[in-house]
Amino acid sequence: MEFYLEIDPVTLNLIILVASYVILLLVFLVSCVLYDCRGKDPSKEYDSEPALATQSPIRLVVMQSSPATARFGEKVASTFMNTRAAANCRYQPTSYEHAANCYTHAFLIVPAFVGMTLLYRLSDDSWKKITAWIYGMGLCTLFLVSTVFHTISWKKSHMRNVEHCFHMCDRMVIYFFIAASYAPWLNLRELGPLASHMRWFIWLMAAGGTVFVFLYHEKHVHTLAFSLGLMDALYRRHTSYTVYICLYYSDVATDLCLLLECFNNTEGLQELAWGGFLYCLGVIFFKSDGIIPFAHAIWHVFVALAAAVHYYAIWKYLYKSPLTDLIRDL
Repeated sequence: MEFYLEIDPVTLNLIILVASYVILLLVFLVSCVLYDCRGKDPSKEYDSEPALATQSPIRLVVMQSSPATARFGEKVASTFMNTRAAANCRYQPTSYEHAANCYTHAFLIVPAFVGMTLLYRLSDDSWKKITAWIYGMGLCTLFLVSTVFHTISWKKSHMRNVEHCFHMCDRMVIYFFIAASYAPWLNLRELGPLASHMRWFIWLMAAGGTVFVFLYHEKHVHTLAFSLGLMDALYRRHTSYTVYICLYYSDVATDLCLLLECFNNTEGLQELAWGGFLYCLGVIFFKSDGIIPFAHAIWHVFVALAAAVHYYAIWKYLYKSPLTDLIRDL
């Protein structure tokens, strides 16, 4: 006797999404356990002077040039970039890098608030107003908490407990920002019965990520960054950048397929894809402190560009008005 099981595309994509999370999580758990079982020399793990092979390409070029050029280049390099941090240690930015880290997000707090107000004014029903408030608060909170954390790290680094608290908040707010970014598309687009559960599932995953950061932030050599749509996976300094980027791309692609099947109206998915691409591209700079000057500030710029693309898509396709139609025609 043969049985045929019919699965609609939305259910199939949801199963693929969950299965990808489970498989990737198991793979990285096993790899991290195997790595922790290897013998390590603690004296080498926290060397204050990194080996020549761990120096950034810029410093290698400077060190191999003439003495006069080397002295000048080293002075310039030390002004705009410190040496790469040892394993399991945080990178210490220069004063210029601290300033760039603060200002690149500080300048976006007011525009984010204005953008939230604009969406709220364009809302023609209570559900749109609530969604505009949720999305706008997620955007404003991301830039505000990031600015406060980097300011404390720069000017009040001696306040270790306060810095640690805002460091955790800086990590936690990312989960809710991701959930808030999904909220307009899930709240204001018509979804199937199964896909409608994504509206609360994203907040459940954000809460789970927050609990993990609160319990295990910097207590393990690897950090769990697990959230709907963007699974940074179990990342450690010894994990190759290629694997990290591939995980990012594969998860974003899976989620875009899921959203494509969930929406009866697929307008805006192209902008979502471009915004996701900018986020992924910025990850290269996110883990390049000590290799590229102002790497973290460049990552902030990519976050701002990606957020701007996503905001444009939300404003253009979900909050339509005579004004948006006029600007779109122009």
